[in-house]
Amino acid sequence: MSYCKIQGVRASDSCIYYVPLMEPDETATWDAKDLLLRKHEDWAKVTSDIAHVKTKKKKNEIAMSRGIKGMPSIGRVGSIDYARGVPWDFMHLLFQNVVKNLINLWMGKFKNLDNGKEDYIIPDNIWQEIGKETTSAIKTIPAAFVRSLGNIWEEQGTFTAEGWAFWFMYLAPILLKGRLCQKFYNHFLQLVNILKTCIKYTLSHIEIDVMERQIISWVETYEWYVYSQSLNQ
Repeated sequence: MSYCKIQGVRASDSCIYYVPLMEPDETATWDAKDLLLRKHEDWAKVTSDIAHVKTKKKKNEIAMSRGIKGMPSIGRVGSIDYARGVPWDFMHLLFQNVVKNLINLWMGKFKNLDNGKEDYIIPDNIWQEIGKETTSAIKTIPAAFVRSLGNIWEEQGTFTAEGWAFWFMYLAPILLKGRLCQKFYNHFLQLVNILKTCIKYTLSHIEIDVMERQIISWVETYEWYVYSQSLNQ
């Protein structure tokens, strides 16, 4: 990753990569409260290494293992700290990735994963109802808040990042209540609170500290659910 030194891990017999706080073989563990973050000098060294190798294959290997392809064009500005001064692509990282993937997981459409030992997949007939309720709800919401949304069960292809964000943060807490397993529903609400904080126009230092603890708690809880799932298999 470009921000910290955690290595992505590929799940066995799967094309899924994830970034765990503890690797499956327990050879590496990471403290979420004290991650080993990259420094500006790390970026400079990696880009220097890439520039000095002779083959394209080797360049790609370095970029893949380090998560950095090279300095951005704005690198000509010497006062920028590339480890801290480059913002996340929030739209793609969260709303068109994490949010969309979670919804597909609850639909049973994510990477051929099934329910396993847990009950996190909502049946198709319930999703059909949720889709209809989505379109009905949007008819009564002023366009200043969100543009028209299609049926989330049948028309996901029409959803923009704005659509995923609005549905997840403002409709899903109502539409999924009593339909998603309670412990996963509670975990989902934690993420909703985090996202709502992230999109505020202003944040105090206290709010940032609280949000950091919430994010750590959400990630650690998610990993515990995955770990406990493997224990039950």
